Amino acid sequence: MKELLILLSLISSIKSYIPEKVEPTVDVTEMSITEIQESIDEGYLTYEELMKIYLDRIDKYNSKYNAVIYINPNALEEAKKKDEEYKKNGRKSDLFGMPILVKDNIDVKGMPTTAGAKGLQDNYPKENAPAIQNLIDQGAIIIGKTNMSEFALSAYNSYSSYGHVKNAYNINYSSYGSSGGTAVGVAANFAVAGLGTDTGGSVRLPSAANDLVGLRPTWGSISGDGVIKYDKTRDTIGPITRYVEDNAILLDALTGKDEFKKSATSKQTLKGVRIGVASQFMSNTDQGIYNLMQKAISNFKSLGAEIVYISDFYNGYYSFNDKSFCYDFNEYLKGTTGTIRSWQQLKKGTDYVNNMSWVDTSWCKTDYTKSTAYLNELSARNSFTDYVSNKFKKYNVDVVIYPTIKNKLLTVSSSRTSSAKTYAYTITATGFPSMNLQIGKIDGLSYGMEVVTTANNEKTLYSIAYLYEQKTKYYNNPSISKNLYIVTKEVTSLKNKLKVSKDEELNNITSIYLKNYSSNTKSNLKESIILSLYELKERNAGK
Repeated sequence: MKELLILLSLISSIKSYIPEKVEPTVDVTEMSITEIQESIDEGYLTYEELMKIYLDRIDKYNSKYNAVIYINPNALEEAKKKDEEYKKNGRKSDLFGMPILVKDNIDVKGMPTTAGAKGLQDNYPKENAPAIQNLIDQGAIIIGKTNMSEFALSAYNSYSSYGHVKNAYNINYSSYGSSGGTAVGVAANFAVAGLGTDTGGSVRLPSAANDLVGLRPTWGSISGDGVIKYDKTRDTIGPITRYVEDNAILLDALTGKDEFKKSATSKQTLKGVRIGVASQFMSNTDQGIYNLMQKAISNFKSLGAEIVYISDFYNGYYSFNDKSFCYDFNEYLKGTTGTIRSWQQLKKGTDYVNNMSWVDTSWCKTDYTKSTAYLNELSARNSFTDYVSNKFKKYNVDVVIYPTIKNKLLTVSSSRTSSAKTYAYTITATGFPSMNLQIGKIDGLSYGMEVVTTANNEKTLYSIAYLYEQKTKYYNNPSISKNLYIVTKEVTSLKNKLKVSKDEELNNITSIYLKNYSSNTKSNLKESIILSLYELKERNAGK
């Protein structure tokens, strides 16, 4: 105890030398949700400090990327309240206090929902979308809304009335879309994680292009209410994250379940797992991407999986339903307040950038999905679903893999006139879950593979994906949006030493010091404190 009092006196005596600017003692840009929560438990971080870090990053780098178009003005205050609640009652979930980005076609009460069209900038929802309410009920904080392909029309770019979203790793390249703002925001560490929507690839393609894990869950497993949809028969909300376990945490919250995070870490090996390779999707693939896929296949083999090549996974079926868009849009507006009260009214204005001629206005007052024409389409879709299901059974595979994007990434300008070669859209007709996983980079740009399984089988995806991720560890932060502060080697070393200390009082005192530590402190003073802490730890350990 004598040494502890001496240490307290030392810390007290030097307070006047410590600058007012406090530097974080952890680097959140390298951390998963679980690791961030552990740092908060250890006293190295607060929810308010975490929020401030992300807001600072948005302030510094968003002008480069154009990913975030609206920031929650109450974000810091909400984070402060989480700190107070945490002190009183502890943390009620993994997402408690975590800043989340949301694509701007999903309703968040108190923030406008524009789907990328400035004509809707005063369109405010009366309630949160159920998916958002689930996150908030878990304690998550919505930090802001993200730019997107206007009305989710393109998977090749995220271009809207608010401009282009730029790739997280090279701003000359497309972010892809339509959830490009969320993907870039997550990759650039503007939030812990984010939500997108996926019709034909809009979660998976931008995840592939920005080095992320993006899940299109089983269709219907997450409520689609409170979303401006492109095709309600395919659209689904999906989580976009840096890490597989983080993705599972979000899906648990979105679905109200408690099984996906557990399943992610359930396997020790892929022995007994059969992975199908859709060989017809591998043809005409850029050689560099083909080579990355071959490396991914080798990694699966080294984890114990058996590889099965499937030459007839896809039968050519392709169909989207855009006839229901106008009716669904007008129905959606009934849950909002704002100037625009119908699609026809919006179309008369000029605050949008995409050509609106694609919308079949003859269905604005009638739900197309109740028509005979749609029932015929549904029959064809069900036949395709049966076809794919039978391939899983015939080849006895757990998942099927193929490149998410088959050609080199498009530049920002070329993304307006050229298309990505992808089969991501095909699986959406089945409603089956599919995930993008990283396979590596070419010339500094990220590429991915899609991993598909049968309906309501996300647990299989997560268990396979987690082991693959632990082996490959492909994700790395963009060099063009670097950390805004430096956690010194001395502080990192001290924290590592304290992890093995059993002296609770020493750890508490040290945490207080670390939280007020600044890299600008005079070096001799810094070394003196660290030495005193270390010597005290050693003395206590020897007693």
